[in-house]
Amino acid sequence: MPSWISPPPPPPDHPLLRSYNSLKSRIADITSLPPSAIDILLPSITAATATLTLVYVYRNFLKRYPDSNSLPPHFFRRKGLYGKVVSVGDADNFRLFHTPGGKWMGWGWLRQIPEGRKMLKGQTIHIRIAGVDAPEGAHFGKPSQPHSSESLTYLTTLLNSHNVRAHLLRRDQYERVVCSVSLKRKGILGLLGFKHDVGLLMLKAGMAQVYESTYGIEFGKRRGMEERYRAAEEEARARKVGIWGLKGKYQSPGQYKARFSGKEGPFTPSNAIAEKGKESAGEKVKGKRGVSSSSGAVKLEETRGGRGKRRR
Repeated sequence: MPSWISPPPPPPDHPLLRSYNSLKSRIADITSLPPSAIDILLPSITAATATLTLVYVYRNFLKRYPDSNSLPPHFFRRKGLYGKVVSVGDADNFRLFHTPGGKWMGWGWLRQIPEGRKMLKGQTIHIRIAGVDAPEGAHFGKPSQPHSSESLTYLTTLLNSHNVRAHLLRRDQYERVVCSVSLKRKGILGLLGFKHDVGLLMLKAGMAQVYESTYGIEFGKRRGMEERYRAAEEEARARKVGIWGLKGKYQSPGQYKARFSGKEGPFTPSNAIAEKGKESAGEKVKGKRGVSSSSGAVKLEETRGGRGKRRR
């Protein structure tokens, strides 16, 4: 090389470049691939890994699920949903608008939550609070239980228009999602926030009792929650607050529902109308028995197959 031409500068000694060269040499030792092939494969593998990671993060943390049918099965008992309570329909269930990422993803200031029944149709998840049973309201012609309106008012004040986290447990027979629900309340001077279990708050206030059933009782993933729920109920019962302060014989929500249910299912106006129609039809059939037509009496002869055969 002529003296007046300076030698090329050495390659930059960057930590990332050193790591890349070290990884490339290790891959070459393991696979015996030439360096040129590794230079092609390594960026492709890195890009594919990054893409799969982004897809996983989106599906598990950033994707919005509009209703209970859209929830993946593997979410149950593993994931929690963060969202805003848009309506409280009964004293132990409500509607949640899923807002993944919360304020960090722009919900409430950049991305607006729809309002009104028409705009929210098909966009909310129906959630049943796990482990508690509140007095039943008036539904399908059934009268409401004592203290049902007070329990509904309590839950509405506690949750409506607030953000909560619902930990998914299972679906119930009404396609609601049974969840243990936590609510963050502001602390002293509004600076500190503490998470509270909604079911536990209702039990302490005497607005509900521990859910009783022969199967399907859920108290959440945390250990000892059933014991805490029952202790809270006993404390409220001893203080005679809420439903425990009612005069007269107390009837649990489970007993109330059993009183209005039968073998054909829950009492509904449609069931009552259908039953009345059956009785009227039975009376008409009785009145027509034994009446002969002008062409002669018609008799039914049973065959072995159990089917009637007409004979004049």
